[in-house]
Amino acid sequence: MPYPKTEERLVTETLHGQTITDRYRWLEQGDAADVKAWTAEQAAYTREVLSGYSGRRAIRTRLAELRHLPDLDLPHGHSGTLIYQRRDPGQEHTVLYAERHGERVVVADPNALGAGDPMHVDWATVSADGRYVLYGVSQHGNEWSVLHVFDWQTGQTLEDRIPRARHASIAFPKDAGGFFYTRYPLPGEVQGNDEFYNVTVFYHRLGTPHSDDLRLFASPDDKRAIPRLHLSPDGGTLIISLSYGWTREVLYHLDVSDISALEDAKLLLDLGEANIHPFWDGKRLLALTNAENPDGRLVEISLTDGHMHDLVQAAPGNPMIAAEKTDRYIAVHGLSEAVSELRFYSLDGTLLKTLTMPDLAGIVGLSSTDEAVFWGFEGFNHPRTIERLSDLNQAPELWAQAGPPVDDILVSREWAVSKDGTRVPIFVAHRRDFRKTGETPLVLSGYGGFNVPMLPPYSASVRAWVERGGVYALAQMRGGSEFGETWHRSGMRQNKQNVFDDFEAAARHLIETGYTDSAHLGVTGRSNGGLLTGTFVTQHPDLARAVIIGVPLLDMLRYHHMLIADLWTQEYGSPDKADEFPWLKAYSPYHHVQDGTHYPAVLLFTSEEDSRVDPMHARKMTALLQKATGSQEPVLLRVAAKAGHGVGKSVDQWLDEEADIWTFLSHHLHLPV
Repeated sequence: MPYPKTEERLVTETLHGQTITDRYRWLEQGDAADVKAWTAEQAAYTREVLSGYSGRRAIRTRLAELRHLPDLDLPHGHSGTLIYQRRDPGQEHTVLYAERHGERVVVADPNALGAGDPMHVDWATVSADGRYVLYGVSQHGNEWSVLHVFDWQTGQTLEDRIPRARHASIAFPKDAGGFFYTRYPLPGEVQGNDEFYNVTVFYHRLGTPHSDDLRLFASPDDKRAIPRLHLSPDGGTLIISLSYGWTREVLYHLDVSDISALEDAKLLLDLGEANIHPFWDGKRLLALTNAENPDGRLVEISLTDGHMHDLVQAAPGNPMIAAEKTDRYIAVHGLSEAVSELRFYSLDGTLLKTLTMPDLAGIVGLSSTDEAVFWGFEGFNHPRTIERLSDLNQAPELWAQAGPPVDDILVSREWAVSKDGTRVPIFVAHRRDFRKTGETPLVLSGYGGFNVPMLPPYSASVRAWVERGGVYALAQMRGGSEFGETWHRSGMRQNKQNVFDDFEAAARHLIETGYTDSAHLGVTGRSNGGLLTGTFVTQHPDLARAVIIGVPLLDMLRYHHMLIADLWTQEYGSPDKADEFPWLKAYSPYHHVQDGTHYPAVLLFTSEEDSRVDPMHARKMTALLQKATGSQEPVLLRVAAKAGHGVGKSVDQWLDEEADIWTFLSHHLHLPV
């Protein structure tokens, strides 16, 4: 069946002395009538092709059965108020709850708003005295939150509304009539694309219009830098951590004891290329940082001169990922050989207790109240479980559990060797009765970027695949934080090719050790992982049979012009810089599609309202691959309506998307339904 016709409108430009041609630049304009018409034709074509694959109904039915578990979020709070999100079976969206003195209330329920225009609670926090719950709601999960305030005392949501509160950071002092917050510029406040940057700190008095809010702080030197707020328990000192990408933060100090007499924030600590994540212990400012130790340190910081005093030094190869504290101890999510463990330290840094997770499960979050630490863990065979610990002399208490462990799935670990000799861990899930034949359908996934540790998650999709006899594997590649900041830096900027080499090594290892072969191998990735699989298909078109490229970056010479993507030049490099352009040109998937190449089956998917990665990447790559491929394998584009980058999808939207993905993989990798 022929592809929908795509017109070529050649654009030629010279970048740093090199001639760059682009056949499909016109597909970048997502609001243009001709692009909308083209997208609709592609959607109809994809639906027609997928309708010819057997088993989709059975796959969707089984996924729905396996999603009939609660979705659990970690609780957190202050002064006796605990908040959390939870979706129970039968609900399409998660609900924001708050508990106080034994009473539970619904703060925000997107399910009550109807299915036609889905909303999503993006984030939530609690005032220091526990009275107010502040939360952000966005339409269609597009993440452009509007800030709301719920008052426990009245049981009502206040009239205060603050737009552009995307990923807002909040600091709300005890017994105060207002709060500190961050937001993006309002329409008209800045020029052009700058509305996606210039995050600013404000102070808002309850009951007043946000247009009257007091502007307190913005980055003095980089519009892309993002401030986060850390208020002392006495409400007098505000520490602003200013993040410059994923490798550097600096700290500013602001005396907020008298709102009517504020002075400018003063620089407290600049460690250069180092991360630092502060938190308070009474009047002590503590922090988790990788300054002078790429695996991490817990330190106390002087509020006078920024001097750091060591509390804990991480052991080499055992990085600290996150830290939380109670009134009595500090809890640290650490990794040992890229496997999660929970370490508890006294407030002076003495190791008190270590907990390991079952069956290679990973810790998926860490939170705290004054009295207790909460953590979630999950794995390929472990639905999410949340536990709490207040007394280190007692065993952890179960707080919530989505479901029991899955006894029929076995999780193990392999080690591949990359081109430069680096050992790369791979988590592998299969049925207990699995036997290697060298021809088992196997799906390999990965991410490899932004200092994110890829720990094995619980997934209804993975469980459904494995229970039918397939194998699922997750590679922990450079670019993440599995082995500390050195591991991250060896997979970013000029070293990005290491990530792609690690993924190739994982694929070849799984083939060479008898798990599968190229005819039964599929690869999948989302976002930065979509860049990974997009690069994989252009660098190794014969190594896999099916490729999933989800919400991807693919045109790495123009990515930074779209939406918020200029933030990521600190991770990838900027094509505007002559010395960084070659890094990106060397692997940019869109620029390495070769006419006549026998590409495998490819499914690209994106969402209409993705506010992180512009859907233009998927559109342009689809057009180019459809034109170039010399094989009979399909190149398909799926575009989700009323959806964003990933968060906020209803269960029904998720089921439709996952059913398409896993039907595609089942068909092309020959796994019976």
